[in-house]
Amino acid sequence: MSVKRALLYYSFAAALITLTACSNVKVALYDKDKRAEYAIESKKAFSNSPAGKELALKNSVIETAKKYVGTKYKYGSYDPKQGFDCSGLVYFVGKQHHMDLPRSSTTLAAAAPHISWKKASPGDLVFFGEGGRINHVAIIEKNINDELWVIHSTIKRGVFEENVLVSSYWKKRVLFAIDLTSLQEPPKEKS
Repeated sequence: MSVKRALLYYSFAAALITLTACSNVKVALYDKDKRAEYAIESKKAFSNSPAGKELALKNSVIETAKKYVGTKYKYGSYDPKQGFDCSGLVYFVGKQHHMDLPRSSTTLAAAAPHISWKKASPGDLVFFGEGGRINHVAIIEKNINDELWVIHSTIKRGVFEENVLVSSYWKKRVLFAIDLTSLQEPPKEKS
């Protein structure tokens, strides 16, 4: 092969490699844009799905409850200006999300199927008691590993956030949970 021909051959090969590399870069950029677009569309689809709406409701319930951390305790009250008892906090937060919830922890517990508190999700309700009697309810904020963080109202501290599994008082009184969304009334059909 002559030097001229070899030079031409290598120049052609270099040009081909350069064009192919540019093409791959363009495809990679296109794929990145497509992936981002797909992620946005997937997120929109999920947020409009029943599961997405349930997750959004539960997250919103937690955020609403957090706004009242520091509110004092008042037995029988669901008024943030006066204070909350445990079920008063849950009732009030539910009202802020257009949910008509039962007013007491006992009637709340009877209003939906029970699930293990270990399987409950943030935004669900967890119930406490002893001797077969329910006497407290809280909103689950986080439930992972050996932590069960709740937002609740107690006589001594009012509304606050707490990992109840590190409390010798609460840990032995955890009973069960209910899925918050199971308390929602189904949409009324148009007649």
